[in-house]
Amino acid sequence: MYNQRLFIIMALFGILLLIPQPSRAEDVSFYAKQEVEKGWEAFNEGNLAAAVKSFQQATVIDPKYAPAYYAMGHGSLAQNRLSDAIANFKKAIELADPPMVEAYINLGFALTLSGRDKEGLEVYNQALAIDPMNKELHLNLADYYCSQMNGKKAWEHIRFAQKMKAEISEEQLDEMRSLCPEE
Repeated sequence: MYNQRLFIIMALFGILLLIPQPSRAEDVSFYAKQEVEKGWEAFNEGNLAAAVKSFQQATVIDPKYAPAYYAMGHGSLAQNRLSDAIANFKKAIELADPPMVEAYINLGFALTLSGRDKEGLEVYNQALAIDPMNKELHLNLADYYCSQMNGKKAWEHIRFAQKMKAEISEEQLDEMRSLCPEE
């Protein structure tokens, strides 16, 4: 009888060992993800201070959680802290697996906004290699080429984005036509 109980207990313990348990890394990423989500809610409500605080907390909880640095990049952009935005988007790119094309797009934007046009274009081209069908990327490239007074390239990207069903208002298109007409 004793051996039978011992066998049952050991069998149950063995079954419990077979049930996958979340790893410490998964727990940490879960809590970091919750902070990022909380931060995005605050960001979308216009509470930038609370958003940045949550994004920063996520990087403390899990210093290897790429979406936290991506979010920090947006917080920095909203505060017009371009060098911080650039650093955070670069960190998100470094940590992301698989690659986070959105981080590349926003890094390219931050670089061009800070006057580092050639670097921005290089990053946009890296994003194209990752996701050549990304309509937001093509819109950013259209803006980039328009700022370089290259209407032909700008409109190539606008047309591609339109084929991808990107939302472009008629007002935006009129502005593009006046700033950099098709060649």
